[in-house]
Amino acid sequence: MKEPLRWPVPAIFAVVAGVSILAAELTNYDLSGNGQQVLSTLASIQAAVFAIVFSVVILGIQLSTSRYSTRLADLFRSDGAYKKTVGVFAVSLAADIIGLLAFTHVSRFTLRLLTSVALGLASASFALLYFFVDRTLEQTTPEGIIKRVKQELTPSQIIADAEAADNDPSETDPFLVPVSIVRSAIDDRDVPAATRALNVIDNQVEELLKQVSTDQVEEDTPVGDSLEELCTNRLPSAGEKSVDEDLEEAGSEAVDTLSSTGSNSVEQELEPVAIHSSQGLGKLVSNVDFSTTGENIRKEAVDESGELLKEAAEAELWDTAGTGTRILGWRAAQSVVRRGPTERRKLPYTSLSLKYIPEVFEEVVDGAPDEADSLDLFRRASRREEDDWTSPQEWALWSCYASMAEITSAFIRYEVQHGEEIVDWSSAGSGWAKGISTLEESGYDEMLRQWLGSLLYLEYIESEVGNQLMSNFRAAARYDVSEDLMEQTIDEILSEDLDVQSRIDSLPGQIDPVEFPRTGSTVRPVSDPDYPFEEWLELHKEIYLDRAKGSGMYAEIEVERGDDGQGDDDGDTDS
Repeated sequence: MKEPLRWPVPAIFAVVAGVSILAAELTNYDLSGNGQQVLSTLASIQAAVFAIVFSVVILGIQLSTSRYSTRLADLFRSDGAYKKTVGVFAVSLAADIIGLLAFTHVSRFTLRLLTSVALGLASASFALLYFFVDRTLEQTTPEGIIKRVKQELTPSQIIADAEAADNDPSETDPFLVPVSIVRSAIDDRDVPAATRALNVIDNQVEELLKQVSTDQVEEDTPVGDSLEELCTNRLPSAGEKSVDEDLEEAGSEAVDTLSSTGSNSVEQELEPVAIHSSQGLGKLVSNVDFSTTGENIRKEAVDESGELLKEAAEAELWDTAGTGTRILGWRAAQSVVRRGPTERRKLPYTSLSLKYIPEVFEEVVDGAPDEADSLDLFRRASRREEDDWTSPQEWALWSCYASMAEITSAFIRYEVQHGEEIVDWSSAGSGWAKGISTLEESGYDEMLRQWLGSLLYLEYIESEVGNQLMSNFRAAARYDVSEDLMEQTIDEILSEDLDVQSRIDSLPGQIDPVEFPRTGSTVRPVSDPDYPFEEWLELHKEIYLDRAKGSGMYAEIEVERGDDGQGDDDGDTDS
């Protein structure tokens, strides 16, 4: 149906000219009597039809641009079919006018030829106009617009548009129109249109990533900035809007688009784009509401982000694994601290603390160099200034630890504030134990003492918050360490050579830890403890050493509590 619009203009003129010459040669009709009337009527009809039809087309385009995006007008304006139809119409009208002007100055054959050309061009212009109107009206539908956007969203066009937008702020970002279509479809609750548009974005970005280099997607490059805006703002915003409208399928598609972009970036080893994708997924984790739809999208975002970070770690993209894990922990902590007392759902956070962070950490430890085993890592890895740059591997190691500490701190504070459980603490304890087990097998003793000391601090907090909170944490947090390691860890904590409290004491979910890693407020989870941590640790040092010496596997330590809630310093119960 659209085939005539595919014909090149020279071919159309050639066909018209050939038929006109043939008609002039084979006919002997005398046009000297009514030829002028024919040409005049033809020109009037063409001009009237052209004006009416194009007015209707412009109205349709106006309705589409007001519904989806004003930037859609650029698509229609740059349409080759539009230029071809207008061009043929203009030539046809010009032929009519030339025939009228030359009517009394040419031979009968030439007059027949001019009239045949005018009729042929008129026929061709009306045919093109019909197909053009049909095509344009189709493009005003959601399906038609999405199809047209897909045709325009080629890798070369994306690069060209991104560079044009970088040089001239008035130019359109290549992803502005397709995302505007997604948001408009969500407003209309048109889930099929929204998912189709997101699929187009996904597929075209995948093709783009196959054709660009890392240098082209770095920060402050046209394509890099465009992809960053897409992954960190446009797609997360579409996902949040889907949740607000209770359209879970559209929100899930937004998550899948971000996840697919991240996976394709990992496959092509394009770390900047992979980091942006993980940041976008993290944004959904923290920003969606706590409705059923919001919780389902949050869980999916956590799962997809966790899988993406594991892929990055397996591919040894350490900056992606580190930054993504740090952002995911921070964003998850934000969502925990935003919750009210009745807004509880354990699944997203349980998988994060039990599975994803420990598994990413295991991959990073396996690939980290031996020189990363230094406590200086924990003193300087939290800052990434150019004068003291942390290596990507060190940054990834630090990020796994910091994220685990931050999300655990958020769990504790929620329970202390609301008196209700937010996570399966046996899973959280198992996650910490997995980290210790990973480090034991690696031989990174100094880093192992950091994790072990932090776990001791968490056990201290559990003993201070009461029997109803952090239930089963200690029972699940079992680890097999030597007596020497336990004694050295405790001694370093007591001598203040090992800082195991600062990450857990920092308020979770506050300032972006990647942009401002050394900024934040410190407030201990337990405001009025029975004992300071150091005193509690001194009181229980022998108990911990006995457990390490006796069975190798740490067993439960229960502090006997009297009626006044005070702990019995000497009491312990064998498991």
